[in-house]
Amino acid sequence: MFVSSNLKCFIVLAREKSLKKASEILFVTSSPISRRIKLFEDELGYKLFSRSDHDFTLTKKGLELYEKIMPYYMKISEIEASFSQKNNSLSIKRSLMIGVENLNHFLFNILIKKRKKTESISYCSSDASRSLDSLLSGEVQAVISHREIDENGITAMEFYSEPVCYLQANSTERYKVSDMKKIPIIIPRNGFHEHYIKTAHMKILNACPNAQVVIVDDIDNYLFLIKSGDAIGLMSESMVLFYKNKNCFNSELNYTIEHSFPALKTYIYCLKECEKNLKMAMDSILSESEHGDAGCVRGN
Repeated sequence: MFVSSNLKCFIVLAREKSLKKASEILFVTSSPISRRIKLFEDELGYKLFSRSDHDFTLTKKGLELYEKIMPYYMKISEIEASFSQKNNSLSIKRSLMIGVENLNHFLFNILIKKRKKTESISYCSSDASRSLDSLLSGEVQAVISHREIDENGITAMEFYSEPVCYLQANSTERYKVSDMKKIPIIIPRNGFHEHYIKTAHMKILNACPNAQVVIVDDIDNYLFLIKSGDAIGLMSESMVLFYKNKNCFNSELNYTIEHSFPALKTYIYCLKECEKNLKMAMDSILSESEHGDAGCVRGN
């Protein structure tokens, strides 16, 4: 509100020292951040960062600027927060910060697409271990999560729902789970929360007790095995489409929806007293039904 986008990008990137992490916090892709830093450097007339492949380190002049401006930045941020609280009924619809657990490329794309209709809403990456604390403290006004959270005073709305699929090469498309004794099934942690992974694991073993289930952090490094028919991936439909489009595997890979698995649901949580304001701010999102009925409220 009171801080320029160029300055905000500089502060966040200086603090995080990582373009990827800054992108998650500011909820924009890395290119706009790089452009804003370049514009800021051009305005100042000197370099703010020395760059490596993955890290950004402040130059001597950049560090000097950061140390001098940080106290003022913090003060302006406090004034901005105070102003927003005093004008809560007006400002919450204009400015809403939502924490997102397990922020990954495919969920990022979904939110960016929806954000076109709600440009006043901002997103940030949220650690599952701190999400509730961030919500209760007012650091964020809502949290998006795959988890089912049952806490007094917190309301949940179904934000997104989609089926779970098997991604497989054309050569393995005819196989059923019960036939997959020699082909490993890969479940990625960046696609599901822990409870769902356990549920999926048990369902696969119930269908085929001798199945090889491999749980990995990120399936991106195993796509070549799926493409060659040496493995099968279990993931959400949006994740499947993301990887198929990204890697141009449309002619080599197919996916089948696994109807025996429960739908993967994503919820948005807020404090019960903020429910009305959140609905007002997110009306254009919660009224959408691209992948299922959204806006189903269950209060605790």
